[in-house]
Amino acid sequence: LKEFRSGHLTEFAIIASMQGLRPYKNWDNDDTIAKKTSVKLAKFLDDNSHDENLFDLLIIDEAHYLRNSQSMTSKLGRLLRNVSDHIVLLSATPIHLKNEDLYNLLNLVDEDSFNQIHVFDDILMANAPLIKARDMILQGETNVDKFINQLKEAKTHTLLVDNRQLQAILNNPPTYKELQNNNYRSKLAHRLECINLLGHAVTRTRKREVTEWRVIREAIPEMIEMTPVEEEFYTKVTDIVRKYCYEHDAHEGFLLVTPQRQISSSMPAALQQWQRRKLKADTLYEDLGEDWSDNNDIGPLVQTILDNTEEIGNLQELWENDSKYNRFSSELKRYLKDHPHDKIIVFAYFKPTLYYLHDRLASENINSILLVGGAKIDKYEIINSFKEQKGPNILLASEVASEGIDLQFSRVLVNYDLPWNPMKVEQRIGRIDRLGQLSPKITIWNLFYANTIDARIYDRLYERLGIFKYALGGLEAVLGEEIKKLTIDLLKGKLTNEQEEIRITQTEQAISNLREQEERLEKNANNLIAHGDYILNQVRAARELGRWITGEDLWIYMRDFFNNSYPGCEFRQKDPNELLFEVRLSEDARFDLDSFLRKNNLIGKTRLVHSFYESVYCYFNNQVKQLNHVKYEYINQFHPLTKFVTETIKNSISLSKTIHFPTISLILNHKEISKLNKQDYIFYVELWSVQGIRDIEKLVYFAIPTTGDVDFIEEDLAEQLVTTAAKSGKDWLSAANEINITLMTPLIEKCIDIAERQYTEYISFIENENNDRADLQEKSLKIHMERQRLK
Repeated sequence: LKEFRSGHLTEFAIIASMQGLRPYKNWDNDDTIAKKTSVKLAKFLDDNSHDENLFDLLIIDEAHYLRNSQSMTSKLGRLLRNVSDHIVLLSATPIHLKNEDLYNLLNLVDEDSFNQIHVFDDILMANAPLIKARDMILQGETNVDKFINQLKEAKTHTLLVDNRQLQAILNNPPTYKELQNNNYRSKLAHRLECINLLGHAVTRTRKREVTEWRVIREAIPEMIEMTPVEEEFYTKVTDIVRKYCYEHDAHEGFLLVTPQRQISSSMPAALQQWQRRKLKADTLYEDLGEDWSDNNDIGPLVQTILDNTEEIGNLQELWENDSKYNRFSSELKRYLKDHPHDKIIVFAYFKPTLYYLHDRLASENINSILLVGGAKIDKYEIINSFKEQKGPNILLASEVASEGIDLQFSRVLVNYDLPWNPMKVEQRIGRIDRLGQLSPKITIWNLFYANTIDARIYDRLYERLGIFKYALGGLEAVLGEEIKKLTIDLLKGKLTNEQEEIRITQTEQAISNLREQEERLEKNANNLIAHGDYILNQVRAARELGRWITGEDLWIYMRDFFNNSYPGCEFRQKDPNELLFEVRLSEDARFDLDSFLRKNNLIGKTRLVHSFYESVYCYFNNQVKQLNHVKYEYINQFHPLTKFVTETIKNSISLSKTIHFPTISLILNHKEISKLNKQDYIFYVELWSVQGIRDIEKLVYFAIPTTGDVDFIEEDLAEQLVTTAAKSGKDWLSAANEINITLMTPLIEKCIDIAERQYTEYISFIENENNDRADLQEKSLKIHMERQRLK
């Protein structure tokens, strides 16, 4: 565990939460992996409780944390919190949390503000009018009096009676004209979100609310007509399964791994597997989303099928009459002819189906690669191989690929078989329907046999619920039980086709009712607040303006530092199109870096301190998760070299006590920022730092044409101008001769004046927010003290 102390802290925290906090059914059994891992981790944390920087970031799944407040999970959550700088709690179903559950989570996030459960109920009551006022604004309400009345009602509550932010709005209420302005309403709603007593600690934003990057989902269902050979085989196997289920009262876990489900995937693959008698007692990850390792009931049924193999079907005939594969193969060839470089993901539930497809595609010279569970292969290595332009066109994937991997470089997904639980299909689609998908439309091709249970489920359940058009959202948590009931009825009962349709329709109606309940819950979820347009606009701006540190940013940062501070260091770029460098540090740089590593217990984390005669290949790529590479050393913002540069700069500033920023002159190609007119601009940047309950650092940008006849350009565009110039600009060495600096002074003073005004407003806003949060903590303690005194 100590190996993760530096450089991989986030990764370790996630590993800890996944392995140590996983809710196994037999949690109390001392022999389980979960119990052993939890005990070891708890001991490790106890031994290192003095180390306040053990983890940079802690992520815990709330469902696991809330499993039992007195359990090992709860103890782990508290111990991990005490040695983490930051904490993020994630919940897929926040509206299902009871007040006590939500309180326990918030206590873990901010125990100063949320330290008494009875005070928490008061907080929820105080929030209700604020949420109503905010919703009025976002819904376009322009009645000023109704809005003010909501704020006055909120101010009557003990916890908000002295709220400075609330009073600031009441002192300067919006006008009717202002409420008609979308931008003003967005900012006003954000101010109310900041007043909300939970706003600083919890937020709820659903995927379907973030429409900015949503792609169009095109679902294409293919009802494959079975050949007479297939129809006979399907009927015989289904009859054996149903007869066995009826006579042996098989459980629902067994029902989903029956041969009937396998033939719905691929008949030749199923029969081929049975004939090879290779059904193993592997843990089966089935549709219900649970682990199933008890296959005692499966053996006799398979044996029954094996005993009747000759009567059930002929493998050669099924192979030659595979209507599903023939349709899949012909369409695949046609598509690849038109799009030879496209990548296609093919999902199938059963491994034998995937091996069968791999063999058949190979026989037709179609290159594919397998990604299945249980294989001793790094799945990220497989994905990288698939992603390569010269790599395979087809990824044949089992359910192991439906979670935790990004495949947004592909725009076509094939469901070769159909999981009955829509959640499983949504997980598959989520691999390509995600941020970073460059195509405006993704295609989901669904293959299943006509006149089967699968076909009826698609028509009666999937189509009516719009599964392929929209993300499921909050429905995800409630689907499992309904699908489990449906599965039992469809496979245990001897239903006619019409009866099957009726039963599936009943399930669709039940899920629709649950969806309506979910919507009502969300509408009345007064204890949660979703950030509105303002935050989403900030997210959009961050994306458009590139407000994150890239590998190129790190390279420029390093280059400028070593050029100025350690002349003699060599950075030789191996390829002009890649940030891969052969690095050789000077003797002074290696000595200072080595001292820094020893001081911060980072020895062995980089090879850059080795002999001057030994080069190290460094790849600048700012990602926390990096593949192990014996040749390259990945430089991200957590790399020891980055930390060394940052600390050195901070120390030099601290020693000089004065920071001098000289005037900078640059020439920038107009193509780099075509939104602006071709002319000269003056820019001015300030760093605003605030320390309080919440520490904030913010860069603020101002830019104005040197002609002075046009006002300031908007802040986002000014930021884009400055950052683009810093990255792509060239030194304008003759600027002093071409520009009259004296004439520029009034413009710079104008920038400074407006910056000062904005800074004063900003500090006032932050001070109010800071003091209101401090007041909440103080009032919470006073309320608790008064309760105790009365007792």
